[in-house]
Amino acid sequence: MGKEKGFALSSIRARDMRRFLEHHGYRVVPGQHKHVKLRHEHHAEVLLPLRPGDNLSHVALKQIAAAMGLTPDDLVREVK
Repeated sequence: MGKEKGFALSSIRARDMRRFLEHHGYRVVPGQHKHVKLRHEHHAEVLLPLRPGDNLSHVALKQIAAAMGLTPDDLVREVK
């Protein structure tokens, strides 16, 4: 009953998602975090890994899609 290690990764990289989110009104919150925190005026906050070349997990995609009011499949289509 522990935390499972190694989530399946999507084909979306953190840098591509950050570019997409910033294009849609998200702004980076200043501070020292283990992740980049992005905030939007009308949507929930989003966390991305600091390393831009990292692929996002499917769990992260679901959380970002929920914050934006999209389905994960719609989000992936829009980012690509």
